[in-house]
Order: sequence, then structure tokens, then C-alpha cells
Amino acid sequence: MPTTPNLPTRPPCFPKEWLDGSVELDVPPALLSARWDTDIYDTNGVQPNNIIRITDPFEVCFRVELSGDLWRCMCGTWCFELGFSPCGEGTGFNLSKRMGRDLHLRDWKGCDTQCIEYCVTVPPGTVTADDCSTMYEVCATFELRCCDKPGAILVGYEVLGPFQFYKP
Repeated sequence: MPTTPNLPTRPPCFPKEWLDGSVELDVPPALLSARWDTDIYDTNGVQPNNIIRITDPFEVCFRVELSGDLWRCMCGTWCFELGFSPCGEGTGFNLSKRMGRDLHLRDWKGCDTQCIEYCVTVPPGTVTADDCSTMYEVCATFELRCCDKPGAILVGYEVLGPFQFYKP
């Protein structure tokens, strides 16, 4: 399970400005609340970090911070996803399909932690580009599922913006 060592187990988990994704939870915020964020890191690149060579790996980190005592009574599977929609011609895709595996954090227990950071290294060549590069609008989504069944208790999304992938 790719998580960050020494991460706090109770909020505050991350700087407030990091957690800017949208969340829907049909419970009064005094009982349960959640904040979340996703970032893509071009680990081999240079600024501005949203232009990535297709021959380089990159990292995606999903972060969730949960507040409220009731989280300690819950458990489930976090389903994370990254969607790529081309700007112009091309076909969109979900990262999990291209990688050939789901992006799930299984067996989460709120009694263990309310701070979640799940990072995935994306291998080179997973995202492709046309001859003159390809721009993608990238969006992240998440769900918390109980008992590994569809029907989320908590959902959210974040628009990460445009990323250009090119052949060096």
C-alpha cells in the first residue's frame, strides 16, 4: 500500500491550501467532514511541471483529511481515479485502465487514521502523445465505499487542469 510514512493519524494532516477538491457528504459537517486534494508531480522534469515527457515516469498523490469523531467508526475502500480528456482530437481514458490496475486503497479503518495520502508512480509510456504532443484536461475523482460495494458514502472531484505530454 503506497502511503506516506510518518503521516499524522488525526487532522490537521496537510496544509489547508493543499485541500481544494470538491466533496459531497450527506451528513451534518459537525459530525463528519472531509477535505481532499490530488497532485501530479513530474519527478524528472523542470518547471512548470505540467509539461511531461512520455518517456518519464510521474507521480500522482491523492490526499484526504477527515474530521469528526464518527470517522473512527467507519472502514472501507478508497477508490481513486484520474481521467484524461484530450484537448482536440483523440480519445480520453482513465489512468487505472491504462495502468491495468485499480487505484484503490483497501482495508482503510478510521480508527487507525483520518489522514490519507495514497501515491502512485505512473510508468513511462502510460500516457501517450501524438507527433506534436497532446494536451489533456486532467480530473481526479474519489469515492469511499463500504464493504467494497458500489454506492459511495463520500465522493469528490478536482479539476487539475491542462497537462501537455510530448515525445522528447
